[in-house]
Amino acid sequence: MKANLERELRLYLLLLNLVISGLVCVVTSLQSFAVFWSIGVSCVSFYLLHCMAKWQVGRVVGLFRRVNIQLEAIQQTDYNHQVKPRFHTGEAAELEAQMVALSERLHKDKTRYNRQSFVLYQLIDKLPSPIWVFNEKKQLSYANAAFELIYHQSWHTVQGHTAMQLDLEECQGAWRFRTESRRVQWTLHSSEFYEQGECHRLIIATDIRKVLRHQELSAWQRLIRVIGHEIHNSLSPVSSLAQSLQTKITQSRDRNALSVIEQRCAHLQAFVGRYSQISKPLKLHREKRVLLDLLMSIKKLFSEMYEDQRIDLACSVRYCYCDPQLLEQVLINLIKNAFEANEAVNPPRHWVGLNAFYQASHVVIIVTDQGGGFANLENATTPFYSTKSDGQGIGITLSRHIIEQHGGDLSVSNGLQGAEIKITLPN
Repeated sequence: MKANLERELRLYLLLLNLVISGLVCVVTSLQSFAVFWSIGVSCVSFYLLHCMAKWQVGRVVGLFRRVNIQLEAIQQTDYNHQVKPRFHTGEAAELEAQMVALSERLHKDKTRYNRQSFVLYQLIDKLPSPIWVFNEKKQLSYANAAFELIYHQSWHTVQGHTAMQLDLEECQGAWRFRTESRRVQWTLHSSEFYEQGECHRLIIATDIRKVLRHQELSAWQRLIRVIGHEIHNSLSPVSSLAQSLQTKITQSRDRNALSVIEQRCAHLQAFVGRYSQISKPLKLHREKRVLLDLLMSIKKLFSEMYEDQRIDLACSVRYCYCDPQLLEQVLINLIKNAFEANEAVNPPRHWVGLNAFYQASHVVIIVTDQGGGFANLENATTPFYSTKSDGQGIGITLSRHIIEQHGGDLSVSNGLQGAEIKITLPN
């Protein structure tokens, strides 16, 4: 027979009551009471003792039952259900007090954990990198707004989709995209955390292109500093010597040759000075600006400079947190390039699009033209590279540098009629 505390306790009290009742019967009979009186007193004693024993067993069993109910509630993470103390002293009272203290501590821990989880999800929403949260079944349970940067739709529309349906796979303990085009752009990092007793997978995507561009820009900066220093040290004495010789030479042919040397020295020094902007760190002075006002001022500026060109402006963005002077410099440079591209085609075109809108909690600004697009898209953002006869290859490179200093991104592509420059800024 299996051990049963309740049955053993009842059996023990029953035997004890029988013994006590038997003793009562013996004592009363020794007192010269009639036999039936002795038996009656014994039966009444047995009944009273049995009722008392049953009541005490019920209290003990009730204590265990309440403790068991509370433990089941704790297993279900319901910490509001607590044992109502029935005892005031002794081990039973200590057990009840400990159960109440346990529930209160777990309730506080749960409140603190929920608050931390809320802060975690708030932080995930604010991060500019795409983040996925998958449950134990590898189904999407949460994602931030940057999810749209990859899938071009809200994560709510694909909530519950598996990792495979979202083009993700786990390979040798590491996560990656299944398609090559996304794999070469994004690298994935993953970690685990527990919520409501379930294990969740957190995946963060990092744009590889930004890291590579940062390394590339650092290499260009070091190269420009070295070249600029050497060219400046070499051109300064040559320019000074050419100026001195012009005052001593009388033949016009030689004077013209020295004048050309001096002009080329000045040109090279200006060229190096212009490119030194890439190697200088930017000091951003960010402020909250009404984006439409900034774009309207740029449109007004170009309407006075290019009467035969027009800017088609569309802006659904209210505010933009940026350095207005630097952002204006970037847009002026891009729109000027767009106008020049329009004039370079045959027949010349006269339309430039300037569109601003929200995407994945980012501010997106797109500049488009009708100039036929980039002849060499891969080198469009390479320093020193330009398809213009008088170009220096600095404009788009410097513009992208400014945008990335804002924590954003600048990408170039070819549209149906011309080039398309896309600026993405954190909101």
